[in-house]
Amino acid sequence: MNKIISLARHKMNLFKRKYYKKVWGSVGFIVNLSQMIEYNIANILALNEILSAFDKQDSMFVFEYNELLRKTDEWYAELDKKELGKVLREAKDRPIFTEQFIDLLDKIRVERNYYVHTFFKEDLKTKQFQDHPKECIPHLQELIGDMHAANEELVRIFQEMQQEVKLIY
Repeated sequence: MNKIISLARHKMNLFKRKYYKKVWGSVGFIVNLSQMIEYNIANILALNEILSAFDKQDSMFVFEYNELLRKTDEWYAELDKKELGKVLREAKDRPIFTEQFIDLLDKIRVERNYYVHTFFKEDLKTKQFQDHPKECIPHLQELIGDMHAANEELVRIFQEMQQEVKLIY
């Protein structure tokens, strides 16, 4: 009888382990997507500085443009060090993104922070993930889908802005 119970536990642990790995991999992918989103927002904000400068004046000398690029590179480097919440605050101050898109990015930030900073710590008490890892996967997949869609939109916005810069200069 003990061998049967032991074998059943072993099979259950193998079953759970498969889902543990899916959850751990999903959380890692969320971190990866979050960094891509931060990177793309920082690039968009930096490129917006260039476009805004051209909105303020019809033309500029090469040395003025080079100085603008230098300042923009410095500003990008500063933004690149900030976490998503701070970068989003910078983005809210500029008319680049819709309010709805900013809300989506903020929702993503909140959920990302939960999985990165709270999920596993909270599970030490609740054991929800430890006991039912499969139940975590649908929400993680939904978040990954939202993050992927947001990142694709950021890439599209950045590409449009790059084309605009090419037309101007």
